[in-house]
Amino acid sequence: MKRIRVMVVDDSLQFASAVGQFLACNGNFEVLASANSGGEALARASTDRPDLMFIDISMPGMNGLAVTSVIKGREAAPKIVMMTLEDGEEHRIGAMAAGADAFLPKDDFAHGFPAVLDSLFAKSSFNQESRVSHG
Repeated sequence: MKRIRVMVVDDSLQFASAVGQFLACNGNFEVLASANSGGEALARASTDRPDLMFIDISMPGMNGLAVTSVIKGREAAPKIVMMTLEDGEEHRIGAMAAGADAFLPKDDFAHGFPAVLDSLFAKSSFNQESRVSHG
């Protein structure tokens, strides 16, 4: 089975590292180097070609909404999950308007991650094999 290549984009090095470690514990993911700014995310996404990106909305300079809009305009764009500490309706609407595939509040990451993953990859071989091996 092909592992899902994941990139985390967040200006908080601590949060990006925690998400990377969380994903690395699951053998279904190949965690790529994280990006700490919008510009770095655009460059790395072009070269590393992730299948899935977790992008923080609030970053200095180019924010996550702008990054998502640019990446989703590219051919073969990855799935994007927008994250933020501020879980408000305006953030959810902005994330979807930018082209995000899902929204996940940072304080609910570990709990909400399985449902988000299921919604993004429900018909993929990843999800079917995961269900077979876990139960």
